[in-house]
Amino acid sequence: MRKNILNSAFQKTSFPGIFLLLLISILIIAGIWVGCGGDGTDEGFSLRVVGEEEIVFNWSTDRCEDSDIPDLPARAFRDDSGQVQLIASHEQPVYRLIGPDLNNLANECDGVIESHKDPDPAHFNNSEVIGATYTEDGKTIYAILHNEWHGEEHPGQCFADGLECWFNSLTLAVSTDSGASYQHPVLPPEHLIATYPEQYVPDSGPYGIFHPSNIVKGKDGYYYCMVQMVKPFGEDGWACLMRTHDLSDPKSWRFWDGAGFDGTFINPYTDETDNPEAHVCKSVEGNGSMTRSLTYNNYIDRYVLLGPGGEGVSSGFYYALSEDLINWTPLKLFYHVELPWTADNPEDTVYLYPSLLDPESESRNFDTTGKKAYLYYTRLNFGQGNLDRDLLRIPVEFFKE
Repeated sequence: MRKNILNSAFQKTSFPGIFLLLLISILIIAGIWVGCGGDGTDEGFSLRVVGEEEIVFNWSTDRCEDSDIPDLPARAFRDDSGQVQLIASHEQPVYRLIGPDLNNLANECDGVIESHKDPDPAHFNNSEVIGATYTEDGKTIYAILHNEWHGEEHPGQCFADGLECWFNSLTLAVSTDSGASYQHPVLPPEHLIATYPEQYVPDSGPYGIFHPSNIVKGKDGYYYCMVQMVKPFGEDGWACLMRTHDLSDPKSWRFWDGAGFDGTFINPYTDETDNPEAHVCKSVEGNGSMTRSLTYNNYIDRYVLLGPGGEGVSSGFYYALSEDLINWTPLKLFYHVELPWTADNPEDTVYLYPSLLDPESESRNFDTTGKKAYLYYTRLNFGQGNLDRDLLRIPVEFFKE
């Protein structure tokens, strides 16, 4: 399994003359296939592509600098002035697209957050990118950061391939100026939300908690998010569900433990435990390891989860449906594209980072969709070893069959 994960999910990119870019963070188990599923039922609902793709962000003409690339799924919200902000994050720094609505966005070249590049893994404060956002009022925006620490960048912390020295965590940042800038609300490492409950060990990665989905507010008032857990030595990987009642408190998140939301994350550098395994979030059955995009569809009254998949089966973007976020329908392919690990040549055009956004959503955070929406995704024009990446979208529609 470890070999499959490393071959299909963690292919490093490097570019002369700039800092080492974020590794392509696929972290999806190679065994996703059509038909894997839990107790969720497929009740005759389907998601289909119904139009032609269009460019949202063209790297050749719209970039603020060469490393301004869409490198995580697109997230969006409406701020307190009514403007829509869209972030498809990268770390050098994070830029945003802004406009009156999702159909009319332009790149603003004022970075909203930069990585701190702290060399100490115990601070969880290294390569930081915005993985998810949520706001109730458009002025105060909470962001879950996907934080990468790479041992190969620090002397004595890596003795193997750099992929094996990747330690990942999720942390909190907050904007109080309508998304113009984000800061940690408390000093690191108190901003830590979740990580693997053991300290970094050289050459045992990639491992940790990765890839937060959209944050969705449930009818019970809790905020929910899918995340991906990968254990040391890549021995396993799966999707977890976590929730909080207070987005301002990074320690308030609890994960589904198989019976309820009683699972707690710990800081392995400051919290003592006799049973680290008790603080490893549990798998949500039926959705493979998909965490890229989580929304609620008002037309079919189901949660919708998206992700990339395909090795030995059709490659492309898959979806699953759920009534309760716990039980999911079998994964279904709805858009065939080549992925970095399915392409014949490393320079082939490939696709990543699907997300679902509806310009007509009544939610300030676009965490709901209607019958029609758009699939947003990144096109890597010359393979993942090249900076030339565009953010695209294509219309999709839900059907009750």
